[in-house]
Amino acid sequence: MKTFPLSTLFSNETILTRKAVLNEFWSGGDIGRPVLIPTSMNKPFDGDDNRTPAQWNLDHLRHLATCPVDFIPSFGSHGGVVTLASAFGGRTFQTANGQWHIEPVLQTPGDAFRLAVPESPTTGLLDEGFRQYREFLSMVDMYVPPKVPDMQGPLQTASMLWDSTSFIMAMYDAPDAVHHALNIVTEHIINVIRHFRDTYPDAELMSYPPSHLPRMMGCALVEDYTHLLSPDLYEVFGLPYVNRISDAFGGVFLHCCSRFKQHWPVFQKIHNLRGLDTMYPFTVPEEIYEAFPGIVHSIGVDYAEMQRNFKDKGVDAWFDFILERTPRSIRWQTLVDCDDPETIPRYLAKIESRWARCNR
Repeated sequence: MKTFPLSTLFSNETILTRKAVLNEFWSGGDIGRPVLIPTSMNKPFDGDDNRTPAQWNLDHLRHLATCPVDFIPSFGSHGGVVTLASAFGGRTFQTANGQWHIEPVLQTPGDAFRLAVPESPTTGLLDEGFRQYREFLSMVDMYVPPKVPDMQGPLQTASMLWDSTSFIMAMYDAPDAVHHALNIVTEHIINVIRHFRDTYPDAELMSYPPSHLPRMMGCALVEDYTHLLSPDLYEVFGLPYVNRISDAFGGVFLHCCSRFKQHWPVFQKIHNLRGLDTMYPFTVPEEIYEAFPGIVHSIGVDYAEMQRNFKDKGVDAWFDFILERTPRSIRWQTLVDCDDPETIPRYLAKIESRWARCNR
């Protein structure tokens, strides 16, 4: 089979230059602008709707190769939010819209003590993800690193294994069982991240947002279970395990798109917190900047909020909104829809104008 000349779109020099800029940004340096994360809102790729994940990834890279800043090619495998949980044996299935789900394997606290760390970090849906990755590599003429799957944090992963009501009730009635499950899940998460880090050169250890996280900054997790717990419960059942993962890799970047301001004092206890990915209006930019001034921020806009207040002017209105509320001193990154090739030049001009006014 003839391979696609991907190296003509992503030269080694281009990738190294972009990584140098991003390394400077994540290390606390001033690159003269925020990081722009290219994405496609409409995904207008050529090809059949029944494309394999390997073909979809190739089309995606070809499409975003036109973006002039900050995009580093990588391969993202399938499986969605249940990928990590699938290693523990629950039945997984897809709905008509392609969303993955998993049936719980634990019903009672007693069941939790039978949970064991999977023998292989690639057990479950991740095994199929690596098969897709090998297929993708056979289609292109250059090495492209894999990206970790959707890295749900320990609480969210454990909640997929355990009947939801029983899981939360056990935090009060059988905390030892909950801690056992969280210890097992955390060990598996560490094994998965370590497998990517140690097996594949330049593997991307952050799945969302789709930006480049330098290896020296650690890894990334999704902590969307946070808002279901009180701050006290999160400090007992969430914080220790996030810190354990952060300690294993030298830092952690967290996505939490729910309303979690009440948890910020606990989040300030996270070891080597590298950044937060949050969502407006659940998070107010000025407030989180003040609470976490020294980290990297990315803030998206909730779909309902986009329809209410930004629909007529589209994503440009949202970009203007967040740009005007972000001080020059804050390091931040934002998704940019690159379906229109003029978007990034337009945004760069907006940034230059705004920051020039800040410096007056």
